[in-house]
Amino acid sequence: MFSIYKNSYLQTSYPEINPRVLNRCVQKAREFNYADVHDLEPPFQRLVSEQPTIPVQNVDVTRRPLAFGRRAMPKLKRELLDKDDSVVIAALQSICDLCHDPEKGYEAVNLKIIDKMVGLALHDNPAIRERTANALQILARLADGKEAIVSNQNLLDNLQICVEDVVSQVRIQIAALLEMIARFWKTADVLVDYGFIPILLVNLINEHSDIAKIHLETLKSLMYSVGKCIALENDGFNIFLKLLSLKDVEIVTRACDCLTLLTTSRLGEKMTQEAKLLEALNTLLYDERIEVHTSAASTIMFCTIKTRSRIAASKIKGLAKRLIEIAKNRHNPNTQIFALKALLNICEHPAIRKEVKNKYLQDITDIQINSDDPYLKHYKDILLLIINWCAVTVF
Repeated sequence: MFSIYKNSYLQTSYPEINPRVLNRCVQKAREFNYADVHDLEPPFQRLVSEQPTIPVQNVDVTRRPLAFGRRAMPKLKRELLDKDDSVVIAALQSICDLCHDPEKGYEAVNLKIIDKMVGLALHDNPAIRERTANALQILARLADGKEAIVSNQNLLDNLQICVEDVVSQVRIQIAALLEMIARFWKTADVLVDYGFIPILLVNLINEHSDIAKIHLETLKSLMYSVGKCIALENDGFNIFLKLLSLKDVEIVTRACDCLTLLTTSRLGEKMTQEAKLLEALNTLLYDERIEVHTSAASTIMFCTIKTRSRIAASKIKGLAKRLIEIAKNRHNPNTQIFALKALLNICEHPAIRKEVKNKYLQDITDIQINSDDPYLKHYKDILLLIINWCAVTVF
């Protein structure tokens, strides 16, 4: 930059002082130790203008000039409490832009800007509520940001209310915020203890599909240990079962993942038998969409670990046949490994083992697998070993 354009305010105020002297003084005050080649006389010619262009009309109030350096965040923190909504919106949007840089994000957390957003989460202006949730979501990408959010009980109370906000744009930002917090086990425990699982389950059925997908991802992170019991006590099993009938691929696959987590508990295993989950999953196996029948095979793999589930599987017609069919998809290793492992489980039942040996032994032998994957070959060899087992006693 031309030396005469640097620190132009000081140079205009003190025209009697050499601009180079002013520039050196400013550099020394700001602890800049490097020399600027543009301070040379004559200076290098610029190829483009470096002066900021500040439009007068059609200015977007959500983006405005910021303070420089260490004064930026304190300035925005003060503006969060401004009485003018446009100033608050601009400050929130500026925080969102700045905090993508982790260094600025940690600075915002240390300045306790999150505490200043507690009241803004329930502001009358939906634009402020939406940007507050977005700013919190960006700060929640940091571990310290997650812990600062869950340590504020008033903020958690407001977030519970915002889950059912009348504006869908606010709800989707809140859903994304909760999903980000739930990724860290330490903060996920706080959400579980604070009762977010029942709230998300209640809003899951009638929620917009995009928001429901995020809620399902959040529940997957929360449903471990005590979270499984809380979900089952709040009719989570039946809610996820209803979602399997929807046409949205992502909702169906994520609902299958949630059911997989629930079936690993004793109560979930019991409800699997009562709700006839295997029959519903068998229907999904015949879906032509790869994501759907892959998720169904994965859930069946976990459901059929116990003997009681294998007995129930023996009464479902076409289950083994369909698993063998999708196991032939050598272009999708996940589908193959889930289908082969599910076949391994159900073939422990003598009736299914006898049926597979008499009808589908050659089909299983002809399954092509990727030679680079040792697990697929291992599961296929064990499956053939079980099928050829001499015991053929039928229950």
